[in-house]
Amino acid sequence: MPDDKKPAAGDPDFDAALSAWETGAGNTPDPAPHPALARVKAQFAAHPAVCDLTRVLDAAQNDVGDPVPVTVRLQPGLLALLMHIEGLDAEQAKRAPLSQERVLSGLISNHLENLLHTLVTDPTHHPHFAKTWNVLCAQAGAAALSVPDGMPSAGPESDEESVF
Repeated sequence: MPDDKKPAAGDPDFDAALSAWETGAGNTPDPAPHPALARVKAQFAAHPAVCDLTRVLDAAQNDVGDPVPVTVRLQPGLLALLMHIEGLDAEQAKRAPLSQERVLSGLISNHLENLLHTLVTDPTHHPHFAKTWNVLCAQAGAAALSVPDGMPSAGPESDEESVF
């Protein structure tokens, strides 16, 4: 039995209403960018520290090499906590717990992948690049474009949008 509340596929009234909603509700034009934004972005992209970062990020994104073993020193209690949580997760998923090496490797890889993503999408998330950005904004007389000192720019807790 068809759902009486859902319109039939191809219903012209529904299609027209949906189209109107999609192009109307929330479809406001973007505000005009700051007049200095393009210039500051170009200067930032050309900055030697940002060029070095871009090369490192490109290499990290395109790395197909085998993982490299590293040694990590941890407090025994923290490792016990980690493995306890892994045991609970494994029990919930009805699988054998992973080894501490696999758990730590996964955590470190996830952290580094997040760092990679963050720096690719918004390098000013790192304080070094935020300071570089802010210096360029100050030189351009564009204080409105600067990011908070010592704080990451737009992140999950922020309502503001990044300039990137």
